[in-house]
Amino acid sequence: MRTSLNNTKLTDDYVNGMLPTGDALLMEARLILNPDLDEEVDLHKRTLNIVRQYGRESLRAQIEDIHQQLFTKPQHRSFKDLVFSFFER
Repeated sequence: MRTSLNNTKLTDDYVNGMLPTGDALLMEARLILNPDLDEEVDLHKRTLNIVRQYGRESLRAQIEDIHQQLFTKPQHRSFKDLVFSFFER
């Protein structure tokens, strides 16, 4: 279990560019010699991209929810008016 955790940390650090130069070069040599490791790194990259995309979509939904609350609920009318006043000429 610990070895797996260490490998995951090493892979994550490599993908995120956080390995020192020597360790990164060693990892690249391992990738050349071990196709399974290369596939694991590729899957890790894809997983990180999916997680980032989910995070962006989740944040976008939260921002939209806040926007709807601030600009549609009567108790926030003064805030809405203040924001709109910035754009009036």
